[in-house]
Amino acid sequence: MAEYRSATEHKRGLGKLSQVYDAGMDFRTRLKSIIDNAPNTAFQGFNKNGEVVFWNAASERLYGYKEAQVKGKKLVEFNIAESDKQKFKKLIKSVFQRNRPSPLREWIKTTKKGEPRFVLSSLYPITLPGQETIAVCMDVDMTKRKKTEERIMEMNKQIEKFSEITADILSIEDEEQLFGHISQAVIDISDFKRVLISYFKEKPPYREIIGHKGVSKIELERLRKIKMPREKYLKYFDKGIKIGNQSCFIPHTKKHILDQEAVIYGKKSYPKSKGHWHREDNLLVSMKDEKGSVIGIISVDESKSGLAPTDETVRPLETFANLISGHIQRRILARKIKTSEAKYQELVSNVQIGIFRATPEGELLEVNPAGVEMFGYNDSEEFLSSSGIDLYKDPENVEKYLKELEEHGTIKNKEIELRKKDETTFWAAMTSSAIRDGAGKIMYYDTVVEDITERKKSEEIIKELSITDELTKLYNRRHFNEELPEAIQDAETWKSYLSIIMIDIDDFKKYNDRYYHLKGDEILKEISRVISQNIRERDWAARFGGEEFAIILPGTSSTAAANVAERIRKAFKKVEFRPEEEAVHKTLSAGVAQVHFPERKIPRPSKEKKFTINYEKIATELADLADKALFKAKKLGKDRVTVSEKTLEPKYSQP
Repeated sequence: MAEYRSATEHKRGLGKLSQVYDAGMDFRTRLKSIIDNAPNTAFQGFNKNGEVVFWNAASERLYGYKEAQVKGKKLVEFNIAESDKQKFKKLIKSVFQRNRPSPLREWIKTTKKGEPRFVLSSLYPITLPGQETIAVCMDVDMTKRKKTEERIMEMNKQIEKFSEITADILSIEDEEQLFGHISQAVIDISDFKRVLISYFKEKPPYREIIGHKGVSKIELERLRKIKMPREKYLKYFDKGIKIGNQSCFIPHTKKHILDQEAVIYGKKSYPKSKGHWHREDNLLVSMKDEKGSVIGIISVDESKSGLAPTDETVRPLETFANLISGHIQRRILARKIKTSEAKYQELVSNVQIGIFRATPEGELLEVNPAGVEMFGYNDSEEFLSSSGIDLYKDPENVEKYLKELEEHGTIKNKEIELRKKDETTFWAAMTSSAIRDGAGKIMYYDTVVEDITERKKSEEIIKELSITDELTKLYNRRHFNEELPEAIQDAETWKSYLSIIMIDIDDFKKYNDRYYHLKGDEILKEISRVISQNIRERDWAARFGGEEFAIILPGTSSTAAANVAERIRKAFKKVEFRPEEEAVHKTLSAGVAQVHFPERKIPRPSKEKKFTINYEKIATELADLADKALFKAKKLGKDRVTVSEKTLEPKYSQP
């Protein structure tokens, strides 16, 4: 909301500056009044040399400089990021030479403290009779939004990293190599250089150090002899500072609560100011089983950033702790299975990931509690009475899965859609190992199932964002280029028509120059709405570029498509826009073209010859025909729909 209000202030600032310009009133008096009464927009004024001539209070709050400190100085010397300096110099020069406002764009500007600020800026030249031309810069702080976007990207990277680590964990057979990989992963995804991973056990020394990085062999052997039961760590959590959901920060001021014999303090020195890491600080992250019991501890120190941990910075580490706890349990379980089948069953029951055993015929033999819960059954008896085939959404996937298992013996991280008892579905990563008899025939297979539904949803969201135009919410040019050839191929399959409508807003540039880009954006969003309301569900539209749009209509002739275009034209013409309280109606021009695949036999190929259709080439030709029809509509006076006289009827050719 704060960014929305800032953007609104930006619009108002543009309007008021325009009024000053048009009225020709006293420049200094009116301009100072405007900038002082715009508290949410940072205003700065520059002369032709790029030197600051005024700097309002909002600029002081945003960048930390007072007007007296910057007046007469060039902005690029103290406020513009190094990467943007040359671009900003050229922009100021262009604004003065062309005497026209600059388009909105993002800049990285630097505060007095050296902190970056991501701002949305535009430069506006002010020229009054008898006075020197100056450029007024208006900045809207977009830093919070930018940081949010960066956080989303960082989370996506973490998701990818976690997926890679999970795949590696499941594939590593050697236990020492596995725990070494997990320890290195902790270093990679966290803010720390040293890690110790402990797994609790019932007998002295009550813990097993299963993973480590940054600890010498001598100190590691010493630590392994010290008795460190679970209860001692739980006391640390009670007396330390709780952060995140399952972490405990023990600053150097509380180091007395630790068993000093069991601690290895860091050697690196850090700044002594508040909020920084101290070499005697410690961070503990608990690993829990499905029931919430602490099964181990990840201990880390030696901060990379030099900062004390926060809820935000420990989140990746906690996520990873939850991810590996089940894997660690299963690996410890595999070690113990040789000596105690009973202990094996107990440990499997506590693993957070579903496990079941089934025969190739679909008979379910065993399942752990997590598997029962994952598939929505009441208990293991009910689960085992069902068929293994019922666990899959698509029965064909069962045949493919078993065939692959027969050929390779193991399947790792196969993504497949499974079905619960109540018929709802979920996405899972499945890893299976085949157990064969003496003749090599599969008796049964053990499968580990991990629910990845949330990850798949995140992937879908990311995919949707990559093909959607941010402003209009229609598809973007990239999606248009990828999907049009496929739509043409469908038309060829069904021997039908496919039409394209190219739309361009008439005199859009003049409107933009007069009312500026934010008002122009309103028109682009409105025409997108009109298009969406006037096409069928199977039709789709894309922003082709600037103020130009494309609509794809499968199974539709150019005559029918022209009717759709005419309906859109009339609806858009009725929309009233009110820039600066002035009623304005806009028009559009449209060009229509079609491709037709009539019923005819494909040439019979010989052994040496094959006949194909180049769908990408047809897509280019079809778009070109529609664009030429659009140009003709413009030439005939605009505000009309023109249909291409030519129909594409592709012919099969030899590659």
